[in-house]
Amino acid sequence: MLANVSAPLLGLVDIGLMGHQTDSRYLAAVTLGANLFAVVAWGFNFLTMATSGSTAWVFGRSGLAGAVAWLKRLVPPTLGLGLLLVIASSALIHLGLAFYSPSAELAAGTEEYLHTRRWSVPLVLMNLLLAGWFVGVQNTRVNLWATVCAQVVNILLSVIFVYGLKLGITGVALGSALGDAAAFTIYSYTAYQQFKQHKNTDYAQVVPKLTHYFGLAISLIVRTLTLLFAFNYFNRLGLSFGTDVLAANAVLLSFLLVVSTLLDAFANAAEALVGEAKGAQNRSALHDAVLATGVWSGLGAVILCVVFLLVHQPAIALLTDLPNVRAPANQYAIWMITLPLYTWWAYWLDGVFIGLQWVKAMRNILLISVFAVFLPLSWLLSLPNNHAIWALFALMMLVRSGLMVGWLRYRWAAIT
Repeated sequence: MLANVSAPLLGLVDIGLMGHQTDSRYLAAVTLGANLFAVVAWGFNFLTMATSGSTAWVFGRSGLAGAVAWLKRLVPPTLGLGLLLVIASSALIHLGLAFYSPSAELAAGTEEYLHTRRWSVPLVLMNLLLAGWFVGVQNTRVNLWATVCAQVVNILLSVIFVYGLKLGITGVALGSALGDAAAFTIYSYTAYQQFKQHKNTDYAQVVPKLTHYFGLAISLIVRTLTLLFAFNYFNRLGLSFGTDVLAANAVLLSFLLVVSTLLDAFANAAEALVGEAKGAQNRSALHDAVLATGVWSGLGAVILCVVFLLVHQPAIALLTDLPNVRAPANQYAIWMITLPLYTWWAYWLDGVFIGLQWVKAMRNILLISVFAVFLPLSWLLSLPNNHAIWALFALMMLVRSGLMVGWLRYRWAAIT
C-alpha cells in the first residue's frame, strides 16, 4: 500500500505544477499528454499483472529459484517491446492527437510533453515487469523503495526545471522521465542480486513456456487498452464543455489515481496470495486470501470516501489556484467523494481474477461495460452537463463490478 500510494505523485506533481501556471492550457496540455503516454506505457500494464500472477504461481510451485528463472525469460522480450515503441513513437503521437482533435495551441503543448517522455518508455516497461515480479515473490518493499525514489527525483527535478530553469511543459515531462530512470535503478539492482544467487538454475524445468505468458498478456492488453480508451473517451466528452471543464476533470481524476493505487494494494495482495495458493494447490489458503483481501479492500474504500469528504476542498486548492478550474472541480467534487464506493469491487476482483488467471473473463466483462454500456449510452443519451458524464462513468464501473461479482459467485464452488 505504501508503494502504491506514492505512485500517483508523478501525476499529481505534474498537475500541481501546471495548475499554478498563468493559463489553464498548460494543465490541459499536460493532461492530454499524460493520458496519451498512459496509452503507450500504462497500456502495457499487462506486464505487471501477467507477471505478478504467473510469478506467484511459479513461486508457490518452485520457490524463489523458479521465480528468478521465470524473470530471466521475460526480460529480453520486454526490452525489445520498449525499443519498438520508441521507434514508433512519432506515429503514435500523431494518432493520439487525431483522436482528441485539440486546438493547434493545445496540440503543440501536448506534443512537447510527449516528445520528451517517449525516451523513458523502455524503462517504464521494465519497471512494470519488475514491479509485478516483486509482487509475485511477495517482496513489495522493493516496490516501495523504487516508487519513493522515483517520486523524490521527480518532485525535486520538476520543480527545478519548471521554476528554476523555466522549462515549462518540457520540464514537467523531463522530471517524470528521470523519475522513471530512478525507479529502474532500484528495481534492476535488486533483481540482479537475485540473479547472482540463482544463476545456475535450469529454468526450462521449473517455469512455464512463454506461450502461456503471451496467452495471459493478450487478454490483459485488450483489457487495459479498453480501460484506457474509456478514460480518454471520458476526457473527450469533458472537452466538449470546454478546456476549463477538461482541466477540472483532470484534477478530479487525479484522485481516482490515488483511489486505484491504494486499493490496488489489496489487489496486489490478492494476486500474490491467490496465485501462490493456486500454484501450491492449497484450497484453504486460496479461500482465505479471497475473503480477507475483499474485506480489507471494502473497508479501505469506506475510509477513503470519508477522507475525501473531509479534505476535498483543500485538496483541489492544492492542485490548482486557477478560479476557472477550481470552481467546476468543486462543483463536481461529489463524484470524487463517492468514487471509492463505486470502484473498489472492480479493483479488488481484478487481483483475484489475475491470481486465479481468469484473465479472459476479466477482459470480457470490461469489454461489455465499456462497449455495451458506456459508449452506446453516451451516443444515445443527451449529456447536458459534466454531471451526466460522471454519472455515465460511475454506471460503467458499477456494471463492471456487478458482472465480476456474479462471475465469482458462479465459479465459487469450483475454487473452494
